[in-house]
Amino acid sequence: MYLEFFSLKEFPFANGCDERFYFESDSHNEALANMLYTVRQRRGMVLVTGEVGSGKTFLANMLDSRLGTEGTVISVRHPPSSPRQLLRALLSGLGKSAEPGTDRLSLLELAETELERKHRRRRIVALLLDECQGLPNEVLEEVRMLWNWERDGQRLLQIVLIGQPEFLDRLADPRWESLRQRIILSYHLGRLSTRATVLYILHRRTVAAHNGCRLRFTLEAMKLIYRCTQGIPRMINSLCDNALLVAYARGQHKITSDIVMNVVNDMSSWSLHGTPMEIIREAEAEEPPESPEPALDESPASAEEGRYVAEPDGPAHDAEASGDTWEITYPQP
Repeated sequence: MYLEFFSLKEFPFANGCDERFYFESDSHNEALANMLYTVRQRRGMVLVTGEVGSGKTFLANMLDSRLGTEGTVISVRHPPSSPRQLLRALLSGLGKSAEPGTDRLSLLELAETELERKHRRRRIVALLLDECQGLPNEVLEEVRMLWNWERDGQRLLQIVLIGQPEFLDRLADPRWESLRQRIILSYHLGRLSTRATVLYILHRRTVAAHNGCRLRFTLEAMKLIYRCTQGIPRMINSLCDNALLVAYARGQHKITSDIVMNVVNDMSSWSLHGTPMEIIREAEAEEPPESPEPALDESPASAEEGRYVAEPDGPAHDAEASGDTWEITYPQP
């Protein structure tokens, strides 16, 4: 709808998993590094947790991409309802199938045989279980048993668990002590900081930009986006996408704080309590102090991309309102 208006070649804030849009924040890079280390070194099991919308599934896709030809990533996006369903998903990812009535022990034998064959060929196999907080107890127990497969001192199957923070509470139960001990690395995916949110927005704009891209964000607008989303990537995407629609309807190429406020007021599905400004003030009051970050360079310095404009002195809906075009320069995070 608005691509031609802003001179964009694609939608910059779509909630997909296109690796070109992957933003290398410190938090996401560290989580991905933990996943890759555990899988490549055949250590056995790694756990990554994060809030809804924090980018966990995107990281899973990046693991597959970064691993490349080194091995096979078998992604199970929805929690299996039974051990047999888990084993069938594993076999399917290995390119094998079994008759519908095949019992669990036979499925285990088939899977172990195929994993041994992969091991002899020095192929890494990683089983990635998303939304693991929804795994039934018997399936979680099966995961623990799969970890035990080993040849020549190396795990036959590398396991990556990805879930929401409540999964950590579940693992705290004494019954899962043996599973906890098998988790070699555990990492919690945090929210983006104020600065990372600004760089995230500019990064996605840059990837989607076409020649002569006219889309601009004011720095004030991007800081406001952070306050309203608290740095959750999925919410940032939704807010920015709607902001582009409002700007397009106004015939305006710059995203200002006025537009962001307009969108937030209409985001009834977010179950917001109070006005945007009340939410922002509350967030500022409750937000723990962040570790010092490199300051954003707000001078009119030259940069190839990442331009933002100053907030206009006049009405925000006036596309010709005063305000010189600035550019932002920053070191890579």
